[in-house]
Amino acid sequence: MKSFAVITAIGPDRPGLVNEISAFLADRNINIEDSRMAVLGGEFAVILLSSGDETVIGNLKNETAQIENKTGLNFQIKPTIAPDKRKISPSIPHRLTVTGMDHPGIVNEITRVLNAHLINIEFLDTHITRAPVSGSQIFNMKCVVNIPAGQKISEIRTELARLGDFLNIDVDLAADERL
Repeated sequence: MKSFAVITAIGPDRPGLVNEISAFLADRNINIEDSRMAVLGGEFAVILLSSGDETVIGNLKNETAQIENKTGLNFQIKPTIAPDKRKISPSIPHRLTVTGMDHPGIVNEITRVLNAHLINIEFLDTHITRAPVSGSQIFNMKCVVNIPAGQKISEIRTELARLGDFLNIDVDLAADERL
């Protein structure tokens, strides 16, 4: 029977980590279904959804010492359900982007509005870039959110626009183009 697990790992970055992790999983006939990997500061971080035989997935926790010793990363394994078994309310996927001069609290203020409207964040990515001439730090955020079917999207857009004006950031909420 097919089982699923979320695997997370973090530790010092170096070349070859993704190869070592993927080889460890492939040697056990474990599939990487979905993943996010990034270098943050000097640390490498990965979170991935894996699937495989129930017994093999069940034994992964007992085998983390082997991959930890090889990679120098700290691993956690958490069994989970299949993505299609997830119980979610009817919702409409949207893309949310935010750009502006960087300052603390932007993520908190945006997510406060989303939370007030019971909007689930499926994916969130932030990063800082430098403005070409001034070198000022520019905050960038991209999200995929699921807006519950009963919510008024025009009200959410209005509230996010007001917040954008207050924080002096650009906020755009649009239907997810992947549909």
